[in-house]
Amino acid sequence: MDSQLFLILGAEGSGRAEFLAGLQEENSRIIVHVDEKATAIAAGIAPENLVPWKWIEGCIAIGGNIPPGFEIFFMAHGRESPVNLVEGIRDWMKGKPVELARIITLVNCHLLYENEKSGRWYEACIHFSDVVLLGVRKGVPNRWVDGFINSYRARNFPCIFRLIKKNFIDRPGELLIPEARRISLAFEDPEDAWDEQGNPIVESYFERDEAGRRTKWVPEITVFLERQKSQPDNEELRS
Repeated sequence: MDSQLFLILGAEGSGRAEFLAGLQEENSRIIVHVDEKATAIAAGIAPENLVPWKWIEGCIAIGGNIPPGFEIFFMAHGRESPVNLVEGIRDWMKGKPVELARIITLVNCHLLYENEKSGRWYEACIHFSDVVLLGVRKGVPNRWVDGFINSYRARNFPCIFRLIKKNFIDRPGELLIPEARRISLAFEDPEDAWDEQGNPIVESYFERDEAGRRTKWVPEITVFLERQKSQPDNEELRS
């Protein structure tokens, strides 16, 4: 029986580890980057449920076995490109008894509200996501949050949007239903990814030019995280 993989995207400080700490069970494993292992444990994730990962020669390498039939939560590095991570996960999954269940993005609303240009980074995350959770909203006007959600609904994004309220998410079980609600076709069978003219559909974020550079630019989130360091900590989710 294949394990179900849930990919968790989001910037450092968005509450990824706290969110996953509330989902861990005996038959689950949480894969975290070696740089974020201490943060995950501090957030309440049991060490025995943790499996480390890192990049080796441009490929994702996992330091442990994945038991069959488990729920696997893969936490993307909070200071890296979501595009590199999603492409790396797609390649890592090939030939493994793992099935992608859902991709979930946690949005640090305060970070995005204070740094409008970080929206391109989050837009990349949401492009790949089935579920988008909005947290760290202290000091952020409700009108701004509503406008952010509506901006994606106006473009017919099918993903689910939910608010995180003091570490609580309404109807959390619905978030883990293995139903694709994302724009991206990165994980679809290539035989099924064709447009109306019969041309193969290429994942736009994965395309590169002749020099090997990605043609669709995504900013580095570290620029905005460093700016926020001088601001007061938010009392909501933070890792």
